[in-house]
Amino acid sequence: MEDLAREMESMEPSGAMLDFFLGADLTSLTPELQTTATICLRKIKAFADHALLSILQCVEDTTELAMAIHEPEQSVVRQKDQAEALVRLPRLADLVRRGELDLRRLQVVDERIVHLARPDLVAQVEDALVDIAPRLTRTQLARLTTKLVAEADPLGYDQRRQKAREDRRVEFIPLPDGMAQLRLTLPAIDARAAYELLVQDARSLAKDDRTTDQKRADAFLDRFLGYGVDRKVKVHVTISMETLMGLTEDPALLDGYGPIAADAARELAMHGPWNGLLLDEYRHAAAIGTHTYRPNAETRAFSTLRDGGTCSAPGCISPIRELDHTVPWPQGKTNATQLKGYCAHHHRVKHGKCGNYTVTLDSDGTLHWVTPQGRHYTTQPHQY
Repeated sequence: MEDLAREMESMEPSGAMLDFFLGADLTSLTPELQTTATICLRKIKAFADHALLSILQCVEDTTELAMAIHEPEQSVVRQKDQAEALVRLPRLADLVRRGELDLRRLQVVDERIVHLARPDLVAQVEDALVDIAPRLTRTQLARLTTKLVAEADPLGYDQRRQKAREDRRVEFIPLPDGMAQLRLTLPAIDARAAYELLVQDARSLAKDDRTTDQKRADAFLDRFLGYGVDRKVKVHVTISMETLMGLTEDPALLDGYGPIAADAARELAMHGPWNGLLLDEYRHAAAIGTHTYRPNAETRAFSTLRDGGTCSAPGCISPIRELDHTVPWPQGKTNATQLKGYCAHHHRVKHGKCGNYTVTLDSDGTLHWVTPQGRHYTTQPHQY
């Protein structure tokens, strides 16, 4: 496998690349080559997905095709409908053809722009995404696209939000081994409040061998069946002063979810306490104005807000659960600049529980991660 080198990661998918992997022994790769091979094979898969969609665009007899590939015809029709994304988003689709973007991320964008009324609004959203989409995870791309759509068409976005409320429902889905899934579809603010309530309930349970997921499930049953403890929950929404005053309809940010409509955020702001954030020229949180917390709580709140409520590790969108000194204390100060928020897993990773990862921080809040394989990734403070 000496011919497999990191330089291949920057190549476009090709027949030669496919031939290489068809003849390779993929069970003998070093950890570094496993990463390279995964990147290259994903490029090949993305190209194949693009080619299939291109064919589906031209297919007229879906019955014939469904029989040939042993799939339900409804599934083939859905895939043919998805092929329209190649027309609606030509530049992002070309990134899929070149292997720089996978099909699922293209579909995430398409699901959010498909109801925009004018092609120029779709182009406006695509303009903002085409250079950065390859560097974003599917969830990050979904949140950014939602925000861009809301900014491009605030009235239409709010109308769709109101209509979407009609789709709220509870579904019972049988699972194997005597289990079942209860799936709720709710307005984002209500769903987030209910989830935080279960988090609080789970934390109050006695320490035992149950996992956090198991405790949340048990807490749901206790509360739903009438045994729960009343608690007050906090749902954090960040909204600009212009939007709060009704001067703009820019979306707000719901912690743990992403962009929400301006009207929904204004309504929430009328029923709870709020703090002021000062932004720098990059629209990063620069300071917090509040007299409601002790200094340690104030610093904790600001550190969380500075990162948009999500883990600071590259690609992670889990809620912040723990704060960490980027420079170890006491050399590192206990302030909002040095403290970065992480999920529990990436906090452990940062401290060497899963290999030698190094993390450094620039003065502007940019965080640099260097992996054991020497790969370099950066994250920036959330842009409000």
